[in-house]
Amino acid sequence: MKNRFLTLFEKCSDELKELAFTHSSFANEKKIESNERVEFLGDSVLSTIVSDYLYKHYHQTEGKMSKIRASFVCTENLSKLAKSLKIEDRIHFGKSFKGNDISDAILADTIESMIGVMYLSFGMPSIASAVIDALEIKENLKTGLKTIDYKSELQELAQELRYKLEYKVEKYQTEGGQENFRANAFIDGKFVAFGQGSTKREAEQNSAKKTLTKLRKQ
Repeated sequence: MKNRFLTLFEKCSDELKELAFTHSSFANEKKIESNERVEFLGDSVLSTIVSDYLYKHYHQTEGKMSKIRASFVCTENLSKLAKSLKIEDRIHFGKSFKGNDISDAILADTIESMIGVMYLSFGMPSIASAVIDALEIKENLKTGLKTIDYKSELQELAQELRYKLEYKVEKYQTEGGQENFRANAFIDGKFVAFGQGSTKREAEQNSAKKTLTKLRKQ
């Protein structure tokens, strides 16, 4: 089913496929457009596709559906899809890009760029089922998807240990002008970990996940 997603993407024009894999570091060096604008589009398309499916097939409260949707479109899940499709080697990075390993955030952003390109090529009705299948939404809803709320887990642990937990969120722009967030987690006034994301909630969830890992190792 994931192959259907990739097969549909491969039917897009070569120009659009190259755009989907153009990281801002490469775009800045070559003076061309990066994938950040089409990633922005893909993010919205992905959210709409998942929301539409849940509305039609998952009769729960707004709060419950929001949590389920978040678990499907989060960085962790999208990067998992990217790794299964083995797209890491197709992403174009500039010489200024630093880091031996491609982060989960970059992989997730690239999946959103691919969805944006597919939307531009074929429209939402034609790509919706491929996206739903690639994310294995039907299967997970049938077997009972467990939503992971790292922020709530961390809050409960902090209360149990009588720690004072707080987040400080910073908004920043990437080189391509895209708005991102960085959430810094503090325990009793001391910095512990940070997380990044395209939304404040995602950044806090990623920060909470890292903080939980560190606290449980103590």
